[in-house]
Amino acid sequence: MIHKGQCHCGKLKASFETQKTPAALGVRTCQCVFCRRHGAVNISDPEGVVTIDASPEELNRYTFALRTADFLTCKTCGVYIAAVMGKGDKIVSTINVIGLRVEEFLNIEEAPMQYGAETTEERIARRYQKWTPTRFTDKTLGGSNFGPH
Repeated sequence: MIHKGQCHCGKLKASFETQKTPAALGVRTCQCVFCRRHGAVNISDPEGVVTIDASPEELNRYTFALRTADFLTCKTCGVYIAAVMGKGDKIVSTINVIGLRVEEFLNIEEAPMQYGAETTEERIARRYQKWTPTRFTDKTLGGSNFGPH
């Protein structure tokens, strides 16, 4: 199945390909201040693929706390669409189904998650294990490094 979404103004788009149903994947709500302020509800599937369609001039890359990932927001409408980590062909992400308005995931019961006790190494390892392999349609972004900084 391929699930698609976009930010409010439509300049940032993402597709999420998975063999799992939305109910089987579930959705998570990180309890950090950034995610709570953005109302983020995230999904990932290490066996799936995320494709982010964005140009560098339309995208903000924000890093905070342990500086292990870049949080991508739209420069025009401000919507948070994904957290991305890695470089080259080893980029992974979790996408925000609320920000992207991915309809199939909007009515699933949210599982609150607490990641604050993780060390930097534990956080990076968990993300590589659980987040979704990610590619970008813009080759300049695909060649970027996304955390750790």
